[in-house]
Amino acid sequence: MNNLAKQAVTGKDKPTLGDLQQMTRSDITLTDRLRSGYHRIWYEATQVLRWSRGTYREAPITTLGNLTPAQYHRIEELGETYGTRFELSHPPETTLLNYGYLDLLDRARQALKWPIIKNRKICDVGSANFVYAAALQAFFHPSQLTGTEVDGHRLYCNGRSRIDYAQGHIQDLPHTNYVVADYRQYNKPAEIITAWYPFVTPKPLLAWRLPLSLFDPRALFTKIANNLVIGGSFVMVNHSQSEAKIAQNIVEATGLICRGHYVHDTPLRPRTQPAVLTLWHHS
Repeated sequence: MNNLAKQAVTGKDKPTLGDLQQMTRSDITLTDRLRSGYHRIWYEATQVLRWSRGTYREAPITTLGNLTPAQYHRIEELGETYGTRFELSHPPETTLLNYGYLDLLDRARQALKWPIIKNRKICDVGSANFVYAAALQAFFHPSQLTGTEVDGHRLYCNGRSRIDYAQGHIQDLPHTNYVVADYRQYNKPAEIITAWYPFVTPKPLLAWRLPLSLFDPRALFTKIANNLVIGGSFVMVNHSQSEAKIAQNIVEATGLICRGHYVHDTPLRPRTQPAVLTLWHHS
């Protein structure tokens, strides 16, 4: 870890936005740039083709198996608290993922004494195929839920695209839609904005087969702050505490105020590092 990265993590000699921009790009190698060029060809091709075979609906399982006693108890608890049973409409992996997201949100709500006001307009940034839309619906009960994804036309090996899966995931959810858009150019206001594992360093972005032209966390978080209404909340989840600290330094520069962070030490399924949820307010 270089000196600037250490500053971002420890908070000592707090780096400027210019430092952070330099830090996040300083480790980009020639190989990374070549990979980025390859990813850009495929990304731009999918943007032109905009391939879709229509809504793709995964088959549900109705019951969950191979759970530990702790997992079973927690899922039962979440189902009772939020009045939802994801397994009735989703396959195993999608079901467990939604319970995992709901578990994190619920534990953060309790730890941060976070008041959840229903019937708010919510926008999710970087939704991929919006597989976790059901968890957001169960937790927030929004009046409108919009998922945005810059690479929504990405093709899977079965000939389906992300937008096909996304439409299937949201088909039965009320007031929910999915938009393929670069959020840096997205201009619709929201009362709550969520971002799950946003790219704040370039290596993960490349690992997800995206070009470096899409890497600009400063512009992304500035747009989030601009789209968030006064009194609104921004909910950010990062992969680790070190990543959360880098992200926090960038978000703070937008003028949003941090209301607390929660380290998810007891996830529903094991992780290499605990995820971190940070709650921000636009005053």
